[in-house]
Amino acid sequence: MLSRSGTSTDRRRAPRGSTAPASRFGRLRAVDLGPRLVVPLCAGAMLNPVNSTVIATALSPIGGELDIGAAATAWLVAVMYLASAIGQPVAGRLADQFGPRRVFLAGGILVAAAGTLGALAPTFGWLVASRAVVGLGTGAAYPAAIAMLREQADRLGVPTPPRTLGLLSTVSLVTLTIGPPLGGVLVDTIGWRAVFAVNVPLGLAVTALGFLLLPRSRPRARTVAAWRLLDLPGTALFGGTVALFLLTTMELPHPPVQVLLGLAAGLVLLVLVELRARTPFIDLRMLASNPALVVAYLRVFLTFLVVYGVLFGLTPWLQDSRGLSASTAGLVLLSMSAVGAVASFVGVRGRRLVWPLLVGALGLLAGSVGMLSLDADSPTALLVLVSAVFGLPNGLGLVGNQVLVYRAAPADQVGAAAGLFRTAQYTGAMTATGMVALAYAGGAGDGGIQVLGWVSVGAAALLVGLTVADRGLYRDARD
Repeated sequence: MLSRSGTSTDRRRAPRGSTAPASRFGRLRAVDLGPRLVVPLCAGAMLNPVNSTVIATALSPIGGELDIGAAATAWLVAVMYLASAIGQPVAGRLADQFGPRRVFLAGGILVAAAGTLGALAPTFGWLVASRAVVGLGTGAAYPAAIAMLREQADRLGVPTPPRTLGLLSTVSLVTLTIGPPLGGVLVDTIGWRAVFAVNVPLGLAVTALGFLLLPRSRPRARTVAAWRLLDLPGTALFGGTVALFLLTTMELPHPPVQVLLGLAAGLVLLVLVELRARTPFIDLRMLASNPALVVAYLRVFLTFLVVYGVLFGLTPWLQDSRGLSASTAGLVLLSMSAVGAVASFVGVRGRRLVWPLLVGALGLLAGSVGMLSLDADSPTALLVLVSAVFGLPNGLGLVGNQVLVYRAAPADQVGAAAGLFRTAQYTGAMTATGMVALAYAGGAGDGGIQVLGWVSVGAAALLVGLTVADRGLYRDARD
C-alpha cells in the first residue's frame, strides 16, 4: 500500500510458514501468478482495446449503407469512449467493495449482449446503443483485473510483479492495433455487421474463463450501502460532465455556448458535491494530496490524445487518399502493435520508470514530426516506420503510468484509481475523435494529416516537458 503522497509503504514480507507461495509470487514474473489468474484477466483486458479500434475500418461502409455522413458515424467511436470513461470508475468502485470477480463476469455478459444488439440493429440509433453497452461491458474488465491482482498480492503479503501489469498492457496494446486489420478482414469478407457480432463469442468466452478459473473474492464487510457507495449525485454529475466534454470536442472549432456553459457549471458542481460527500465518487482530497496520480493521469491523456489521433486519423487517410483497402490500411498499423508489445513487456522493470517514460514521450514527439512528412505519394516503408515509432509511447507510456498509478493509489481504492486511469485514456480518445473530425472536415486528404501532425507535435512537446519536470520520477528511480 502507498500513502497518499505516493511514498512507498508496501514492502510486505510473506508471513512465516507461507514462504513458498510468497516467493513464487515475488519473483517478478507474470507466469508465477499462474494461468488460472493470468489467462482470464488477459482475455478480459483485450475486449476494450479491440472494440475501440475494430470499428475504424467499418465506419465508411456503415455510412454508405445507412446513408449517413462521416460526422454521424464518428458517434460510433465517441459513444464507446464516453461509456467507458464513465463506467470504468464505477466498475472500479464496485470491484473494491463487492469483489472484482463479480464485476468481471458481469462485464463479459454485457459484451455478449452488446454484440447481439449490434448484429441485429435495424437502425443507426441501435448501433449507437450497442456501442454504449459494449463500452460499459468492456470497461469493467480492467479495473476488476487490477483490483484482483491487488487482492491476490495482499493475500500473499507481497507486491504485485511489475511484469504482471506489463503483461496486461501488452495484451491491450496488441489488440488495440490488431483491431483495424481484424475489422478490415471482417468487413471485406463478411460485412460490417460482423464487427459487432464478433463480441458474442468473445464475451461468452471471457465470461466462461472468468467463471471457471478466477478465484472467488474474499468476503467484504458491507459497511456502506450500495447506493451510497456509488455516490449517485457525484456519479451523475461526473457522467454529465464527461458527456458535455464529448459534445464540446465533437463540435470543434465552434462548440455551442450552451454546451461550454454547461461544462463549466458541471465541473463546479462536481467539485462542490464531491467535497461534501461522505464516500465521494471522485475522491478530490485524495487526489489533491497525491500529485503522483494526477500527473500520471495527465500524461496518459496527452499520450492517447496523439495515439488515438493516429489510429483514427491514419486509417481513413490511407483509404481515401492512398486508395488502400480496409484490410491493407489496417495492416500498415501492425508495426505500432509489434513495437508497443515489445516495449510494454521489456521496457519497464522494477522502480526505474523515468527513462522508459521519457523515451516514450520522445518517441511520441518523433512520430508526430514524422506525420508532417506524409503525403499521398509517401512510400509504404515510411508509413510503416512512422506507425512503428508510435509503438514506443503506446507501450512504455501505458505500462509506466499504470505502474505508477498502482503504486500510488491507496490499497482500498486501487480499483477506482485504475478506472480513473482508463477515464484519462478515453478522455484523450474522445478529444482525438473531435480532433480528427475537425481535421477532416473537408475530407481525409493531405491537408488533414498535416493538421493532425501539428496538433500531435504540440501535445507531444508538452508531454516531454511534463515528464522532464516531474521530479517525483527521479526520486522513484533512486529508491
